Amino acid sequence: MTFLIKNDEKLYTGKTYRHNFQWYKFEDENCIFYIWHKKEIKLIESKNLWSTMNVFFLKDWTLEINELTNNVKDWIFTSCQIFNAFDEDNGWFYNFLPYFPTKSVEEKNELFQKLWLNIGLSNSTKWVLIKNNETNNKVNIEDLDIEWKIWFLFGLTLLYWKFENKLEKLSAIKIQLPLFGQFLSIWDEIKGVQKSLQNEGIFIQISENIQWDKHTYEITSNDYELLEIFTKLYLPVENFSKITKREQTQEAIEALKIFLEKEWNNELIAKIDNSYVKLLQKI
Repeated sequence: MTFLIKNDEKLYTGKTYRHNFQWYKFEDENCIFYIWHKKEIKLIESKNLWSTMNVFFLKDWTLEINELTNNVKDWIFTSCQIFNAFDEDNGWFYNFLPYFPTKSVEEKNELFQKLWLNIGLSNSTKWVLIKNNETNNKVNIEDLDIEWKIWFLFGLTLLYWKFENKLEKLSAIKIQLPLFGQFLSIWDEIKGVQKSLQNEGIFIQISENIQWDKHTYEITSNDYELLEIFTKLYLPVENFSKITKREQTQEAIEALKIFLEKEWNNELIAKIDNSYVKLLQKI
């Protein structure tokens, strides 16, 4: 996995430049980036990069969507087990959803039925309770394989979700996860999920909003590779026919190849044709 850059000893400044591309850190000496900015390809030195510029990120493989959607139901329940407590009156453990709107319980239950998930929500004096009929064994998120971490995120999207879409075109997912008290430590596990996905060339962004004792953590992503997986999983509910980021990336790739043809850079064009290309925005 690599960024599309040019190196030249004439660019040397004696300094190291650090950039954050959608939470993916880049650190190196001065070099030239191929940039997609305002629908144009530009060559910009690392020292001159500014926010909102998009760089090209290449990796030589992609996750197999078909494999990732097999047996997803067996592991999506991990996201249902984040919040748990012990009922001293009845002597049993239960899973719950804090700050979950009670008026949305019926709507969510209908959603789970459409996805053939054995999950049920119910209102109670102890938050909204969540029950699944597959397993009650809590799983350590950090121990999950990469595909299970993706399913975990999909489960969170269903529970604390928003699919940002318009006219069957999916642009992003947004998860707003409320954490408090002893459950604040889960955020470190979420950061671990982010790092694991980055190692696979899949990018999510995370941020936090703190209000008194309530912490709301937001997880967002417009990574089209991840959205393609989610789209297939969500198909029984809604058909997202297009993914915004894939269309934008394809437009940028075509412009880049025309730019490289003018440079007579056939070697780099061949590399692009044999890579999985993504646009990452500097933040």
